[in-house]
Amino acid sequence: TIRKDVNDIEGKKIVAAAARCGVVFELEAAVAPQPASSVGEQDQQSTAASARDVRCPHCGTRQGRAATCLQCGELLEQRERPARPARIETVSVAVNPAGGAKGSPGGMFKTIRIVVLLFILLIVGLNTVLSGIRANSWDSTLWVGIYPVNADGSEAVDHYIRGLDEDAFLPIADFMATEAERYELPLADPARLLLAPKVQSLPPSPPKGANPLAVMWWSLKMRWFVYRSDTFDDGPPPEIKIFVLYHAPGKEERLENSLGIRKGMFGVVHAYADFGHQSRNHVVIAHEMLHTLGASDKYDPVTRQPFFPDGFANPEQSPPYPQQLAEIMGTRIPQSENDAIMPPSLDFTVIGAKTAREIKWIKK
Repeated sequence: TIRKDVNDIEGKKIVAAAARCGVVFELEAAVAPQPASSVGEQDQQSTAASARDVRCPHCGTRQGRAATCLQCGELLEQRERPARPARIETVSVAVNPAGGAKGSPGGMFKTIRIVVLLFILLIVGLNTVLSGIRANSWDSTLWVGIYPVNADGSEAVDHYIRGLDEDAFLPIADFMATEAERYELPLADPARLLLAPKVQSLPPSPPKGANPLAVMWWSLKMRWFVYRSDTFDDGPPPEIKIFVLYHAPGKEERLENSLGIRKGMFGVVHAYADFGHQSRNHVVIAHEMLHTLGASDKYDPVTRQPFFPDGFANPEQSPPYPQQLAEIMGTRIPQSENDAIMPPSLDFTVIGAKTAREIKWIKK
């Protein structure tokens, strides 16, 4: 017994719902209990029954009411058997274990949707691979878009963004050209930076932990943000997109970490909206731009100390400290084993041999 005291309609609903889940229930009528008579009523009935006489239909003996004849033993009364409750017909519902028959509208729509999603993923994957191959081939100038974003929503930051032009980012292009010449790259202008119109919305914040699902979800949201935030109206979009989130200077709290993503060719840079900080902003932008080209960090994320030798601008210097320049992916100029300072501009940075190999400036 699964459930008692349900009416016929409710019982059939339960049976039908169970059948849709692949379970067959049967309804069985419950025999209603007869109300108990009081002691006085029972006595009266007993007295009335004993007062009535019956005659045996077989031998004719007259006697008090009894089940059998005292003379011949024949039955005087045929006891009525309680009628068996009528069997309620089982409700059967066909269940399709496949969840959607082949050729049905629901199954067809599901198949089409899966095919479309797989096709989109294939296009995105191929585009990412081809973009990376084109970017690292260095056959032509790499187009880098700088997308300014007002991270504070303040008028001061808006005023700073309105004062920006493409010449403000020329030091980054000059840095790439100087370093490419040092590695004998046969390309006079390896990168050109274009200033895009201001982006009105903020990108999604990266997850705090290292949960893979959270990282994947953030990556999908970030790719959608990059796609819909392309503010260039004319011509093809840049191959690398750097979103620079400008903050008002003078804040006590430390800015969030910037990032550059190889798969997707985009970066998010947190910078100060102050012309006095422009040179240091250039260092951070160049660092994240090189991340999108395959360069890896070359410093300890806890101490911020550059790794030796790959994070040193001149690892062959003796003694090794203090260094005069910073390796761009090491981010800082090592002064001692436990001390390093931020370079004031890109004039104090170089691209080390390992970084050059990662971005395919060195083929071996």
